[in-house]
Amino acid sequence: MDQQTNGTVNNDLVFGILCYLGILWIIPLLANKKNEFFRLHLAQGLVVLALEVILTVLGRIPLIGFAAGWFWFLPGLISALAIIKILTGDTMYHLPMVYDISRSFRF
Repeated sequence: MDQQTNGTVNNDLVFGILCYLGILWIIPLLANKKNEFFRLHLAQGLVVLALEVILTVLGRIPLIGFAAGWFWFLPGLISALAIIKILTGDTMYHLPMVYDISRSFRF
């Protein structure tokens, strides 16, 4: 990724962060960037979103919902870790377990 010289925020970093903010991952997808940075973060963001949806659905089931409630923080924690890694310069960070699942997605 190339850095901008005028001091503004790099658009690639913004799109990388949007990948981990729930349904906002669709914005970088529509930007139609085809480099490895975007493919990695789009796939990992999709896995995090799927985890959010699964925990929400399981949370509605009476007996399972109690157990799923103990894990409600995981998608936010994973997203925060990924965003921190992007902002600190480790732009190609592979999230543990999330990366393994995301390798099956092709963008």
